[in-house]
Amino acid sequence: MQKRTVIKNIKKIINKFGAFDVNEIGAETSPCVGELGNYVGLAEYFKPTGVQVNVYMPSGFSSDPEDEYDMDYEDLDKDTLEEILMLAEIWEAECLQTEKRISN
Repeated sequence: MQKRTVIKNIKKIINKFGAFDVNEIGAETSPCVGELGNYVGLAEYFKPTGVQVNVYMPSGFSSDPEDEYDMDYEDLDKDTLEEILMLAEIWEAECLQTEKRISN
């Protein structure tokens, strides 16, 4: 699948079911968008316009991010986008399941 098709599919799901974060879907890991020294940037919140990247220092004692910034989908590599699409598809399935339960 081409990069722009992956982005289109991610945005389609988020526009229909809303923004989400990795905690809402119970993801065990977050897509890594980059590393610099002891710091690692993880995509953890997904919006129609892009992702919120939280920066962590893995050797630190806190699970709270050191910093955060937004990144456009177009600036992410294809592998990361495919990971995000898999998370978005899980989000879509959970939302559809919730809608079905509510309608019964």
